Amino acid sequence: MSETEPPLLADVYPALVSFLDAALVSAGESALAQAVVGLRFHGWCRCGTACTYLRTAPADRADSTWLHFDDEAPRVWLQFDRDRTSFAGMEICEFDLGPAPASDLDRPSGVG
Repeated sequence: MSETEPPLLADVYPALVSFLDAALVSAGESALAQAVVGLRFHGWCRCGTACTYLRTAPADRADSTWLHFDDEAPRVWLQFDRDRTSFAGMEICEFDLGPAPASDLDRPSGVG
């Protein structure tokens, strides 16, 4: 029996994926923009109630390299995966995600 695959991030937070896609294309990172479309929603970090780190891969896939989109609001910091071909997660610093969907009942209170 196989485990159910997490939902696509685009199905859970389509506005976030649209923003990231446009920001990456604008930054000349079209391959990474394509990778964002296929990211899965693995839930939120549980290190504390105020943590705003959204996981898009298992925790052991995270690299120490980040890509910041924070010149102006919205602000999102993307953490590369170990292969640096996609992202293992992201810090939602300032982004209106809208109402929490039914597929995300554990969203931290500090995330908009």
